[in-house]
Amino acid sequence: MSAPTAGSRIEFIDVARLYAMALVFFGHFIEEFMLLKNPAAASQYKFVYSFHMVLFIVLAGYVAKERVVEISFGDFAKNRFFSRLLPFIFFTALMMIPPIFIGGKFYGLELPSVAGYLKGLQNTVFGIPSFCVPSWFLLLVVGLEIVDYVSFRFLKRSNGRILVAAVLFYLAGYLLNLKLDIFNPLKGRVVGWNYLFIHEAITLYGFYLIGRYLGRKRVLAGRVSAGIIAPIAVAAFLIVLFTYRLNNGPFAFHVYDAVVILFASHGHILLFPLTALAGCALILCLASLTPAPKILVWMGQNCLILMCLNGVFYHYINPCVAKWVLGHFSGSGLTVFTAGVIVTSVSLVLCIPFVYLFDHYVPQLVGKPKRNGPLMNSFIRA
Repeated sequence: MSAPTAGSRIEFIDVARLYAMALVFFGHFIEEFMLLKNPAAASQYKFVYSFHMVLFIVLAGYVAKERVVEISFGDFAKNRFFSRLLPFIFFTALMMIPPIFIGGKFYGLELPSVAGYLKGLQNTVFGIPSFCVPSWFLLLVVGLEIVDYVSFRFLKRSNGRILVAAVLFYLAGYLLNLKLDIFNPLKGRVVGWNYLFIHEAITLYGFYLIGRYLGRKRVLAGRVSAGIIAPIAVAAFLIVLFTYRLNNGPFAFHVYDAVVILFASHGHILLFPLTALAGCALILCLASLTPAPKILVWMGQNCLILMCLNGVFYHYINPCVAKWVLGHFSGSGLTVFTAGVIVTSVSLVLCIPFVYLFDHYVPQLVGKPKRNGPLMNSFIRA
């Protein structure tokens, strides 16, 4: 059985992508409460981060085309450059403009000084995109797809082989990062090590293969009774709820007592995948139960743009809004959660016109190089 064919879309996967993106917006906002020493925010951050980035990896594997391993490496590299790295470069260039006029959160960079821009560019090249931090995920995806291009040709003939490889890649990557601590800004290990997050792509490729397996089986893609899906969603939620606090390390990025995929900080070797996969099951089930109006599906299809637009909120808006909320309201868990939901919802709505403009006028620059647009023709033949 093969994965979805070229040109096909599975709407509930697009809805799941939007849910995953909402968790990114939510997590980045409540992170600001956590940095202000709010314990309720720290708990909610730990919950969200226990699975939300792994969710993107599983979804990517679900829709991955198996024929990609059959194309030449030149065609593969060209496609990945135009669909992943060019958007990364494009949004980095755009996000270098606002610091000239307004201040933001840039982790010690003195902007708009020449030295600050040079340091920021150096960080960006080696995996810490200082001008648009959320865009780091595009680099990880490239690394992950390189691992897949090399490996999946040897796995695709057997579902059993895929599942065994998923476990082996996870264990190998987990132990590699745990023992060597390859990429750790806290210890000055940034420049020279972090090319496309290959070190973390090895770990996460296990989850990508889980997604490939689910895609082959077309899990939840057909008609499944809500009476079956709803109890699974509840069970998955309870697993996350009762296990995410148990994962207390070891964390490479010890500043946060939580999973942080950016820094290959996973925590417990068994609790991390248990909670992460339960969270993925939860969102997949919720997406399957959710009606799929065009606006939700369209937003899910444009998650690359949303990921990068989140940088505007991450660098300029979230810190001051979180500080204002704590200055005017209580710091209770309910306040933090409510504020997070409101800010996330408003942020996503504010992104809609910009998503439309990028998607309509310059699709070639935002991850859709095969499309023609009013300003440019396609970069890659369909």
